[in-house]
Amino acid sequence: MGCGRMSGMTLNMEVMTSLRDAVGKCLAELGKKYDNMLVMTADVDTSSRIQAFKEAFPDRCYNVGIAEQCLMSTAAGLAHEGFKPLTFAFAPFASMRCYEQVRTDICYTKLPVIIIGNGAGYSNGASGCTHCGLEDSALMVACNNMTVIEPGDPAQMVKVLEAAMELNAPVYIRLGREATTSLYAEDVKYEIGKALIPREGNDGAFVCTGIMVHFAMEAAKRIREELGREIRVVDMHTVKPLDRDAVIAAAKTGRVVAAQDHNINGGLGQLVGSTIAEAGITCKLAIRGCPDEFVPIATPEFLYARNGMDADGLYQAMKALL
Repeated sequence: MGCGRMSGMTLNMEVMTSLRDAVGKCLAELGKKYDNMLVMTADVDTSSRIQAFKEAFPDRCYNVGIAEQCLMSTAAGLAHEGFKPLTFAFAPFASMRCYEQVRTDICYTKLPVIIIGNGAGYSNGASGCTHCGLEDSALMVACNNMTVIEPGDPAQMVKVLEAAMELNAPVYIRLGREATTSLYAEDVKYEIGKALIPREGNDGAFVCTGIMVHFAMEAAKRIREELGREIRVVDMHTVKPLDRDAVIAAAKTGRVVAAQDHNINGGLGQLVGSTIAEAGITCKLAIRGCPDEFVPIATPEFLYARNGMDADGLYQAMKALL
């Protein structure tokens, strides 16, 4: 579903902004547009940046406490009554702690509940393995009727949320904590299930989500400067439904590096690989993601570099395919 920018809501594309800050800046405006929209949290009001919405609509904002299972079941009940809840929790708890409630209470009857998981992947590495969502995308992809989105651009967040509201179905949005500038012009159309291409090229392709898109842009720029090759960057912001046409077009360049801030098992790389194989296309494929191990307490920058997921790691991966 396509979505244009909501009137009155803009972000400076040159300013470093985190995705959760971008969400916070547009929640109140969304609340004006959708009078049946609710915001619900599992005791993460401050870290989810919901203050402006809470001040504007105190009677439409609920904190259920540190009880994610109750959060999802309550959101499901309210959705049955005609409301559209946005639920906020840390990514591992929004997915794993309440998976049965998400699956049975929300997805089984295809209720319009939007689940926003903050601190996905290594972005919350300083808090240790319990607070890093490395498995959430795989879990939510496996859930029937669930749409899974992993945006990487702060200026796109209002479009992401509007599209999710208009979808009128379960949506899981996983957010990293890193601050970035925008990759896109303000008038770029956002559509669930339709990848964006912030950089063109036919000598290979990066297929990425979230913060990995920004690393891929840096890597592609370096490859052009040092090797004279043009590498496409595919922003696969919707993990489910996957844009198969964009994956197949990327594979036809002959070289694909797929990267996601998530466990390699069940992550974007495997979805991309199976799509290429099913299409019968022969190409070189490298997958970058979090190894199948628990996370040591460390900064995201250290973890990305250690596992070949930062700009240099993606550069090296594509260079090896070239």
